[in-house]
Amino acid sequence: MKVHAEPLASAAQARAADAHTIEDLGVPGIVLMEHAGRSVAEAARRLVLGLERALLFAGPGNNGGDGWVAARHLWGSGVPCPVVTLKAPDQLAGDAGLAAQMFLATAEAHGWRSSALGGAFLLVDLADDVDALIAAAAPGMLIDALFGTGLTRAVEGVAANVIAALSRATVPVLAVDVPSGLPTDGQAPLGPAVRAAHTVTFGQRRVAHASEPGLFHSGHTTVVDIGLLSPPGASVPAALRLVEAQALVPPLDKAAHKGRFGHVGVVEGEPERAGAAHLAARAALRAGCGLCTLVVEGAPSRSPAPELMVRGGASAAEIAAAFDAVVLGPGLGARAARARPLIEACAAVGTPMVVDAEALDALAAGAPRELRAVCTPHPGEAGRLLSTSAASVQGDRLAAARALVERLGSVVVLKGACPVIAAPGVTPYVVEGGAPALAVAGSGDVLAGVIGALLGRGLAPLDAALVGVQAQQRAGLRLATRGALASDIADAVAHVLGRPA
Repeated sequence: MKVHAEPLASAAQARAADAHTIEDLGVPGIVLMEHAGRSVAEAARRLVLGLERALLFAGPGNNGGDGWVAARHLWGSGVPCPVVTLKAPDQLAGDAGLAAQMFLATAEAHGWRSSALGGAFLLVDLADDVDALIAAAAPGMLIDALFGTGLTRAVEGVAANVIAALSRATVPVLAVDVPSGLPTDGQAPLGPAVRAAHTVTFGQRRVAHASEPGLFHSGHTTVVDIGLLSPPGASVPAALRLVEAQALVPPLDKAAHKGRFGHVGVVEGEPERAGAAHLAARAALRAGCGLCTLVVEGAPSRSPAPELMVRGGASAAEIAAAFDAVVLGPGLGARAARARPLIEACAAVGTPMVVDAEALDALAAGAPRELRAVCTPHPGEAGRLLSTSAASVQGDRLAAARALVERLGSVVVLKGACPVIAAPGVTPYVVEGGAPALAVAGSGDVLAGVIGALLGRGLAPLDAALVGVQAQQRAGLRLATRGALASDIADAVAHVLGRPA
């Protein structure tokens, strides 16, 4: 397999691994909790060198239990770490209660106290000023052990106040398992959610750690092996985090000529929006296609760049037959009526294509059965195709990508800060984002051109989407945080995809 990807677990899969390890294999839950809490303490000391004191917030369940263990290990290593808890220790059940009792027994034996909290722990309620507690404790790190993988509802009351205070804090937050308030399966939070600088999770990264918006709540995620084992024959991953797709690009042949790298046709739309198609064409050339032609209505116009050819007056059938791949949509605008005939013509002869922007509306009634396409909607376009809103799409991007695949029967790239790539019968991929340079007009046109070039070079639609999206993200990371132009992104793609023979 030429794609390197990391499986991402759902909440249900994480719970199944816990249950199998404890109930079927007989590993005591407190043993797993001890390993988890110790790893959190080690991460805290590693992440803040010279850490002098920490403050931990513990919830009512096993995530809080991990926290009580972490606090005991931190204090035992010389880093005072009092606990602010949502539930009284003597009211905690099961392994979490045992972990809290071990902390309290150790604190009493060693005389651990915090003047800010008046003891080794504090039961917090609505009357407490959490911001003042944090300020008085003067911690070098806050540890969020409130809620983990199991949370399925909006956080309210005291817990919501604590999460809001953690989000306002100016010291780094280390989250245990999943930042509190963040759904595990990739959805947007229903209420307040912690924004952590670091997250320590156990056994396997969750969907939320690598997708949008969870990636930006989780910070840097460290996966720790605490001895969890998934049940035999466990279900397929909920999603895959794309790690490396470059090997999907065929090795370069020093003796090759331009015809070996594909001829891409980019359809130009409204004249006043022609820049979009020009950007796509530039990106196609930068991504390594051998030839690129702008396809215009009427008589050919002057080429906007010496490397580009221009063809005018061709029918849909002639366009489909002339190119190794077609890019349709950038700048199409009011000429969207051209889209459906060209899509059907490309489907009829098997010419792969990128369908973007207004051209996507031509697929609203369904795609031709034989269409070989990569569809690249942004959330607004995805909402139109699914008869919903952009906000709804952003609320559950994985579900929206799957629904688009069902609707279109094609490879789909749901654009965003962390793009989702989905295809029929395939586990969806997420691509970790974080390149603000890509948030600029024309960035989507560049992506369409890059994927079009890869289709023209012979890659299958899913492979072209994986390589193209990752290449664009890496190109964005090469550029200044802000101020780059879309054409700069296209030019940076050449450095990302260029490989020696």
